[in-house]
Amino acid sequence: MKSSEHRAVGEAATAGALVDVGGDCAEQRCVLGYGDVVALSGDFFAGPYPSNDLFRLAAIPGERGTKLGTRDEIVCALKVMAVDGGVVDPRFEPGGQFSDYQFTAAAAATEVERRVRDRFLTLATANGDHFVAPGRLGTAADRNGPKSPRFDSAGAAYRHLHEVALDEACRLGRCGGDESRAMAREAAAQHYLTDAFAAGHLRTPVTAIRGFWHHRYPQFWQSLQRKVATDTVAALRELTRPARMLPDGFVYDRVHAAVQARTRGFPPITFGDLLARVFHDWDNSHGLTLEGGGVLFGDGLLEQGVGKDLVVAAVRAGIDDVEVAYRLGASGSRLQGDALYQAVRSATAAPDVAFRPETRIPILSADNPPQNWRATDAEALWSSPVVGTTGTTVGLAVEETLHLGAEVSRRLDRLGPGVFEVPGLLKVPALRRWAVSKGRQAYYQGFVQGLAQDPKATVLAIVDNEAAGNTGANYGATAAETADVRRCRRQPRRGESGPDPA
Repeated sequence: MKSSEHRAVGEAATAGALVDVGGDCAEQRCVLGYGDVVALSGDFFAGPYPSNDLFRLAAIPGERGTKLGTRDEIVCALKVMAVDGGVVDPRFEPGGQFSDYQFTAAAAATEVERRVRDRFLTLATANGDHFVAPGRLGTAADRNGPKSPRFDSAGAAYRHLHEVALDEACRLGRCGGDESRAMAREAAAQHYLTDAFAAGHLRTPVTAIRGFWHHRYPQFWQSLQRKVATDTVAALRELTRPARMLPDGFVYDRVHAAVQARTRGFPPITFGDLLARVFHDWDNSHGLTLEGGGVLFGDGLLEQGVGKDLVVAAVRAGIDDVEVAYRLGASGSRLQGDALYQAVRSATAAPDVAFRPETRIPILSADNPPQNWRATDAEALWSSPVVGTTGTTVGLAVEETLHLGAEVSRRLDRLGPGVFEVPGLLKVPALRRWAVSKGRQAYYQGFVQGLAQDPKATVLAIVDNEAAGNTGANYGATAAETADVRRCRRQPRRGESGPDPA
């Protein structure tokens, strides 16, 4: 689900309840909406209990949006959600709770903003635990790597974090504590539960797709970085005379180094990451038939089909479980662990092996045509139908996912601030700002715009050059690069205003 939908579901299920995600004392208290926590958990903040970043950072006071490692990062994530979702959050408007926080219009330029966005992208490359049936990576090395999800599936993530919330509720009940703190834990768990009610998260085996294509193109990430540098240099030469006067290798080496520096903290991005997004998007927008009837849609389409009613009912069932656990604690019960969980299931008439919210996760009909994400190579996959035996091809679906203005394109563009802020780049501030601005413009026109205008040429150039082992300034010395340079010269179409303002 989109962030705004996670929030809307949480608000609908609780009538806009507030919860405390901070610590024990007044200084650590941090109150957010129940829906805020559902939206922030998993996508923007994650980590093992009890050191989950969301709850850890919430207990540390910030400085009006400017201090890393504090709740400023949480408030910034709310700003990013609003900006990227194209919605107005009144808390950031004049007179609002966060109106004096020092964030930029696009929420993509300051250190805090970059930290939040970088964490989001990092979590997105290892989000198999947001999917009901993500499949598995192929080798032990894959499973132990930095991109391995914390849990095997959305169901496993919800079960574990739901039990954490029940333990906390019973403990708080025994000591007469604030029940909203247990509800905050349940809200965090319900990010994974609510994802299970988006069509794109029900059957897409994102982990298996990533593993399958990583084994075919293991150097995709390095090849992608070189492609970004090559396309940016080509555009930079078109935009500025000084760049045309410098040796090819000199400019390329510095741009490539800047790209590597900006992405150093990211897990390697694979061709499978792109494909997983494409198949996820397809099911979301076209919908899937459920067992027993009804069509479930996904991200951005919550109001269509049967999804909203189903997911709100599941969220309410989870809240009921927490209230039962709190009452058990308030009555003096010393139950914990499996005994507590069984008592909650008995009180809510749930099956012995599942909590009531888990029993509400949709089951797909066998009539849905299968996904076609396997192929011998990228070019063969490009012409394969997305699902079934006929219809829209994977290549056309990739083009739809990558078109200018779409979410992927916007997120790529917002990596631009900071890419070219190379330390030691001239000592004159005005000249440095000019160079940084031109570098970002070249990144947008050369790579982001080029990728959107001709995804097939760009993607195949990346995998072809990986196979050829090309490196350095000779990377793009192909007909594809010539086409990229021509694209750099074109003016944006109507509605394409260039990179987002920082």
